[in-house]
Amino acid sequence: MAAKRPRRERLPSPSSDEEALPLEHRIDKCPIPVGKNVDLASFAFDAPSFYIEDYFVAMGWVSLITLDEKVYPNIMKEFYKDLVFSLGSGITCMVRNKRLKITRDLIRSILHLEDCDLRIFSSQTIRHLEGYNPVETCSRVMGKHFEEARRLSTNQLTLTCRVLHNIISHIIVPRKGHPDEVNHFDVFLFNSILVERKLDFPYIVLHHMNTVHRGHRPMALPYGMILTKIFQHCQVSFCDEVVISPKPTDTINIHTLKRMKIIKKDGQWVAQSKRFNDESGTLYFAS
Repeated sequence: MAAKRPRRERLPSPSSDEEALPLEHRIDKCPIPVGKNVDLASFAFDAPSFYIEDYFVAMGWVSLITLDEKVYPNIMKEFYKDLVFSLGSGITCMVRNKRLKITRDLIRSILHLEDCDLRIFSSQTIRHLEGYNPVETCSRVMGKHFEEARRLSTNQLTLTCRVLHNIISHIIVPRKGHPDEVNHFDVFLFNSILVERKLDFPYIVLHHMNTVHRGHRPMALPYGMILTKIFQHCQVSFCDEVVISPKPTDTINIHTLKRMKIIKKDGQWVAQSKRFNDESGTLYFAS
């Protein structure tokens, strides 16, 4: 009878280590991005073909994506450490000795958003949405790259959806990770914006906050600017608090397109990919 091979000890992954940390220690280790906002005037004047303002006017999210507030990291950490989520009543927590109750109605009122009945946060829910066609959706958001794509990334998206991905990953569902990563919920959001399917944004906020609190994976603490508005509404004191102010690079505008390697050539916006030289020796990029 052959001797049993010794069992190999499985090494814990970095994500498992972070999830195993006590809640307070894990939250303390989470980065706090200040967040971003969108300069709609820049897109309307310099890149009207992206229709960014039109899309977000139709969604009723203009006040959300143009929000420009300072962020208070220590108060944010206190919020995420004490957060208690209830599916029916929202979030309750203690912040600076104040009991806060954050509901969808409160977020909607503070951000001046429209009421909406379509509440979706998970990919599992999307599958059961009436009229949702995943093939049509992928074709719409990926364009000519639909047939060749095997793994979702920004390189397979249309140029408009690449800009939408930047907005979504920094404002709508902010998270830590590689900037080119695209998940199935992102694709659903792209499609919803393109077809003007209105969604309940406060519902997304509350569920995303709860996901971060529960530590499903290492994540940056999201919605700093929105939380500042909530803290102001609830009269939380900012006296002697550490504050982070947005920088010019935290605004998504025409300069962001250049950083995303989207340029204008012969009157059209194209993605930088193949490089070539013309007769004068000038270096160009084209899709």
